[in-house]
Amino acid sequence: MNFHLTAYGLDGSLRRIISGYRPIYKVRDDYWSSAHHEFDATGVCTGRQGKAEVWLLSPEAYPRTFGVGRRIEVAEGSRIVGFVDVLQVLNPLLEYSADD
Repeated sequence: MNFHLTAYGLDGSLRRIISGYRPIYKVRDDYWSSAHHEFDATGVCTGRQGKAEVWLLSPEAYPRTFGVGRRIEVAEGSRIVGFVDVLQVLNPLLEYSADD
């Protein structure tokens, strides 16, 4: 995933997220899932982007919902903090194709 952090701290300061970060992903209009991130660098700051490997909780609950190029909202509770662009899908259960 290519992670884009758009949120600032509650005091207006820049934020930094690092490996181990666990927000929620809007995988469908009616379903959010917890996610675990491992970044390939030192993390991501507000207004920046970085590549991350992501593990999602309970992928069997939303099969065939991810494809390369899909953009997904990321939140902490009800607060949207950024988005990800799917670069690769490693779990075949989650992957959809143009033929679907």
